[in-house]
Amino acid sequence: MKILFITHYDNMYGANKSLFHLAVLLKTKYGEEPVVVVPSEGGMAEHLSEAGIRVIVHPVTQWQAVYSTPIRFLVKKIRRRKKLIQEVDSLYRMLCDEAVFGKKPDLLYSNSSVIGTGAMLAEKLQCRHIWHIREFSWEHFHMRYFFQKKRVCELYEQAECLVAISDALKENFQQRYPDAKIRRIYNGVSGEYSINKRNQEGRPLRFCCIGYLFPMKHQEDIIEACEYLNREGITEYEVYLVGDGKEAYRERLQRKIQQAGLSQVKLTGYRADVHELLETMDVGLIASEYEGFGLVTVEYMLHGMPVIGRNSGGTPEIIKDQVTGYLYNDMPELVNAMKCLIQHPEKIGQMGMAGAERARKCFSEERNAEEIACLLHENHKSVG
Repeated sequence: MKILFITHYDNMYGANKSLFHLAVLLKTKYGEEPVVVVPSEGGMAEHLSEAGIRVIVHPVTQWQAVYSTPIRFLVKKIRRRKKLIQEVDSLYRMLCDEAVFGKKPDLLYSNSSVIGTGAMLAEKLQCRHIWHIREFSWEHFHMRYFFQKKRVCELYEQAECLVAISDALKENFQQRYPDAKIRRIYNGVSGEYSINKRNQEGRPLRFCCIGYLFPMKHQEDIIEACEYLNREGITEYEVYLVGDGKEAYRERLQRKIQQAGLSQVKLTGYRADVHELLETMDVGLIASEYEGFGLVTVEYMLHGMPVIGRNSGGTPEIIKDQVTGYLYNDMPELVNAMKCLIQHPEKIGQMGMAGAERARKCFSEERNAEEIACLLHENHKSVG
């Protein structure tokens, strides 16, 4: 089966990491023919080419944008709608030109809900379309569509299937688009890592929060929790906030750290050696309120780390409270969870091992690819 995947950025962050590993397994294990549209040359294109997967570099404009002010959004809406329609027409001509593309795709596969290109292209081609839903775009990013609600609903409901990466996301979309066909398939995460015994170096306990520095990721909550710990005289710990972000928000975090005198909290910036870094950490933190799934949550677990996560979004589907870590609902519960592991480090190994076992069993790339391959052929038979 020839599958045309469409993604809207070209680095190896979360959604593209999932797409890359899925495409490789569909090609090597299931004999499919994936082709991937990326908007520019970069890390994703390089990885795909090295894996022998055909890449088409073509502009892909999002059909949603962050809402700031009415005027700014209106300007974006006018410009980007026009650009999006032009891009769909351009891709349509390319796919219909056998000399350029070869046989038309059997199926279009959109890698995110923030792009409508695949849905509109599938409509023109009268082609099957599967849409991977990976984010709470309004709740998490305050994004709005450039098209009327009726048109948005029509495109979601025309899709053969929406693949939601958590039950929380599935429920969110089902409420908005009741006639859409939605299936939950958890993301697959790669990695077999050595799980070393933690905290045997006579050093403070190390907490780690990896992710883009962004207000809705709630890194400020973690800093505030550290203030509470210090007021209680609990100071033998370190917190590493790993990731890049807009300079204004990074400076805001840095000021908050300095004003509170939190020498334990460190902003590391972007780190390419994340897996090596996690080998030196003890506990993972996930503070996002609307995490669609949480690839980094599973990566913590694969490294044998218990995880403290907010009890919302897709996070409680990954963390088993008091078994693989702790779920919290408010600041006192976050502080207590951190305090518990600082004061009882013997729990880290047990929870970490339970988390690693759960991650390998429930959230593997192989399981993800198998479920999606079954979906592709199950629907292919019904269409055929």
